Amino acid sequence: MSRKYLELSKKINSDILLKFKSESYRLPGEVELSQKYQVSRETVRRALNQLIEQGKIYSIQGSGYYVKKEQIVLSNSLNRLSSITEMIRDAYLMEGDMDVKMSLEASNEQVSQLLTIPANDFVYVIDRIRTAREEPVVFSKNIIPLKLVGAEFASRYKLGSLSSFLKEEYEIEMTDAVAEIQAVTEMDPIPEILKRPGYSLLKFIQVHYSIEGEPILLSYDYMRNDVIRFFVKRTKNGSY
Repeated sequence: MSRKYLELSKKINSDILLKFKSESYRLPGEVELSQKYQVSRETVRRALNQLIEQGKIYSIQGSGYYVKKEQIVLSNSLNRLSSITEMIRDAYLMEGDMDVKMSLEASNEQVSQLLTIPANDFVYVIDRIRTAREEPVVFSKNIIPLKLVGAEFASRYKLGSLSSFLKEEYEIEMTDAVAEIQAVTEMDPIPEILKRPGYSLLKFIQVHYSIEGEPILLSYDYMRNDVIRFFVKRTKNGSY
């Protein structure tokens, strides 16, 4: 599937939206944008829908597309896919890694189901603690199928953002994720260093997908909510 619409949405954002973010500016029509950027109207339509989903523009039937006035910026919106590295940086902190462990294991029932792989298929499991200012803030268990990255993954793996590593080294880009937020229980395998008094943890179970909709990565992330805060932007859909 073509990614042209993603590139186009970025261009429209930088060329037009950033210049008129404080007013309800009417965008050029689909035909004009198609001619300006030398792409099909379908690509333009998908790019505009992408910007609507991001809350950057809105449409009025029969009138066109308009720039949405800039609102309060909420860092780490749960509507936006961000890496742990980006979340830590959004908190104006410097990220790092500690206690990184990697193993090759047979997938259990839950892993097989969430990654849609056969039972007992081998997966790489990466356990690591992400730090900010050398203080532990996130414990992550990342699980990725062996068949996706090959046996050389262990020797090629680099610390830092796993999503950036997969994109740079394997040309695998994760564009979507489905996340479930759960309460942390005594059964969760949290390192002792993150069980200190005053540390409030949130548990995220996330399946990350490619643009084609293929599951790439399963992650269990335990994040310190006293360091990394999360927000949800809610919009009215339809009438009551």
